[in-house]
Amino acid sequence: MAEADEYDEIFAALKHPVRRQILLFLEERGEASFTQIQDAVGIEDTGLMSYHLKELAPLVEQSERGKYRLSEVGQAGVALFQRVERERRGTRVTVRREIDKWLGETIVKGVLLALLLGFTLGVPATVDILLSVQSFTGVSLFQLTGMFLVSFFGMVFGVVLFSVYYRHFHSKDGRANIKYTTIFAATITIASSLAFYQMYLFSAGSLTGSGIPWQFGVLRAVGFMASAPVVAYVISKAGRRR
Repeated sequence: MAEADEYDEIFAALKHPVRRQILLFLEERGEASFTQIQDAVGIEDTGLMSYHLKELAPLVEQSERGKYRLSEVGQAGVALFQRVERERRGTRVTVRREIDKWLGETIVKGVLLALLLGFTLGVPATVDILLSVQSFTGVSLFQLTGMFLVSFFGMVFGVVLFSVYYRHFHSKDGRANIKYTTIFAATITIASSLAFYQMYLFSAGSLTGSGIPWQFGVLRAVGFMASAPVVAYVISKAGRRR
């Protein structure tokens, strides 16, 4: 039989799941009777079973005792099928691992980003709440300066963490880092400014105390936004030197 014809026979046999079952059964058992093959593949119709065995020629041959076994071509077909199945399983495992890896990284990145947002927003919000409460009894310039520095540098530290986070998980490109760090800072500035405005209105509406000076929120927002691209640029520069 020509090599091309052998491959045609093999591929034609391997297309049908019942014939693959027969070949694998014979490969495992070595030899089997007609009835044993029927039981193994679950076909009760004798005519249908005979048809499948006929279609498997010359992959399956009969021994002198009348039992069926794999021919040399059949052994080659089973070997080919098993190799394809191993590669297919390997591919599925690889794809599954990649998906699991991607999901794991996505969850980690999402959690870290949420923590960064919470921290960078939480610091100024906490300071603003304390400042609004303390404004009822009056706030000294020293206290105001201390609270401003705590909230400002807390926000800047959040930007530092975000810039490192973006560089590690997304891109080491300096321009992209500056761009997205600035977007992150703008988001924080808008959210923290809205929160500050509510605290400002709350303290301004009190009958006692001097309230929170509006310059506190404006200076912090402007300084924070100005520092964000500088922070990202410095971190990108430091990363390139390593």
